[in-house]
Amino acid sequence: MATPTYIPLGTVTLAASSSAVYFTEISQDYSDLVLVFECQGSNSNRINGNLNSDTGTNYSMVSMENDGGTALSDSGTGLTYFNAGVCRNTSRSINIVNIVGYSDTDKHASILSRENAPTARMGARAMRWANTAAVTSVAVSCSAGTFDVGSTFKLFGIHGEVV
Repeated sequence: MATPTYIPLGTVTLAASSSAVYFTEISQDYSDLVLVFECQGSNSNRINGNLNSDTGTNYSMVSMENDGGTALSDSGTGLTYFNAGVCRNTSRSINIVNIVGYSDTDKHASILSRENAPTARMGARAMRWANTAAVTSVAVSCSAGTFDVGSTFKLFGIHGEVV
């Protein structure tokens, strides 16, 4: 079995605050995508994600989280975004989003996200994008406020044997 290799596809480091970050014209040459971002924001908020600029009610999710003392869970269908993580105004958070089988056109894309905001929140989600189009763009945006200067977003393609 081949060892998966992460190939850098793009990096954005904010020189000015911004409410959204976009990766477009994504190559279809990989098995999966991984978006890793470290951010701090003007507000503590959820990070919304969209594939191919789709803001229709095509996303569903289940989640488990802990806000520093309380276990939380949630689920939803007919959402207009996928939950890509969290951004806090008190500390930097690290978020990882896997988009599995992003170039497949015979099934819906699966999305897994994890968040870690020190002393504030940890969580994980499994989501589905109800569309069979290949993913060619990914956007992440603040549900309120902006990402601070210095927030960094990296997109990787994964080369590896699909089992």
